[in-house]
Amino acid sequence: MLPSTNRTPSWFAVMSIIVLLLALGAVGIVGVVENTRLQDSSEQAIRYDVAVAAAADDIRVDIFDLRYHHRNIVFSGPTDTVIADFDQTYAQLLNHIDALEMIGIADLAVPQPADLRTLVQTYHDAFRPSIVLFTSDPIAFNTASATGLGQIDQLESMTEQIDAAGNNLTTSSLADVEHAARRERIVLIALLGGVALIGILLSLATSRVLQRLHDANAAEIEANYGLASALRMKTDFIADASHELRTPLTLIRGNAEIALREPVAEERTAVLVDILGEATRMTRLVDDLLFLARSDAGSPPIEREYMPARVLLARLEAPAQALTRHHGIPLVIDLRGAGHVEADPERIQQAVLILLDNAIRYTPPGADIALRSHVESNRLWIAVRDRGPGISAEEQALIFERFYQARDGSTRVRGGAGLGLAIAKSIVENHGGQITVASAPDAGTSIAIGLPLVRSD
Repeated sequence: MLPSTNRTPSWFAVMSIIVLLLALGAVGIVGVVENTRLQDSSEQAIRYDVAVAAAADDIRVDIFDLRYHHRNIVFSGPTDTVIADFDQTYAQLLNHIDALEMIGIADLAVPQPADLRTLVQTYHDAFRPSIVLFTSDPIAFNTASATGLGQIDQLESMTEQIDAAGNNLTTSSLADVEHAARRERIVLIALLGGVALIGILLSLATSRVLQRLHDANAAEIEANYGLASALRMKTDFIADASHELRTPLTLIRGNAEIALREPVAEERTAVLVDILGEATRMTRLVDDLLFLARSDAGSPPIEREYMPARVLLARLEAPAQALTRHHGIPLVIDLRGAGHVEADPERIQQAVLILLDNAIRYTPPGADIALRSHVESNRLWIAVRDRGPGISAEEQALIFERFYQARDGSTRVRGGAGLGLAIAKSIVENHGGQITVASAPDAGTSIAIGLPLVRSD
């Protein structure tokens, strides 16, 4: 009887260990499955739901701009500049409607892009020709204007429905993320309970393994909730920035521009000029923040097109000269390059002008700035060189961080919001390129962006 008695505990211990290993394997499999579901829910919220809300916000801003230009024509008369702004906003509104249509909202019970486009074109086709009647037939013009403003109000109402649906989708996706985390916690707690019952029969080593597993699960659940919170904060930032900042800034700029056209006292004119300047600066800052936010969300506003490198370079020369000429700084241009690139010319121009603007701030009186390009290692390199105080090796690792502002030898900040180089870096990296800096104290700085060349068919 003694041999049988001694074998029983050993057999039971072996079976307990096997069961424990199977339970641990089940915990791992369930954890992987739940994590995959959580990731899928997060990606859906970022790629689709946020995209719908962002596109609707863009359309709403365009509608505000269209109403502003419409009223500007009514109150100030149809000047060439006002009409050009009106036509540009109309074209931009159609482009944003096309972008919304590409995202696809057919499954949502909201006005569709085709409905928006039809109403926009109906408004434009009726009001645009009536502008010429402003002087000759003011009654007909006022009638067309009143009808057009009503159509703009209808457009705004339709867009608000789409925006609300996008925000509701995002909220629903975030709720799914939280539900997935809650399900995972329940499953893990149940499995841990079963493992704990088996672990009672094991040694102290087994208890330590269970404790470590519990700690890992708790950290994983906390990380999942952190992910859901971060996603909600990012979505709220995009929506709040669009609603609460861009729209009032557009109205401020519009009112200041209208007031500047009226004969007013010199002091009041100076105040209005300051208002317009600050509103313009704030608008640019908001646009920069929104660009970085949308880049972080995985949907940067970049539209690439296939073009020869020389065509892209040709588009940089005139704006670069205008910028440096405005500041009275000589510009040395040597733009050359062959091959083809896939790039958004407007964004690449923005990145290059950021580098030039940064160089202007650090260029001493009488010195020049150089804008050059060449092809090397299957990349088109566009470099901006200044003759400023240079950047130390320690600061070179920081200049592309958001809100970082380099200081000169006297520790004086050179101005700006500290977003320009971060935006330039984001633009270049979203093109599959890279940005480099070469500098040393008292030796000037050269910042270059490298865009990959593509094969021409």
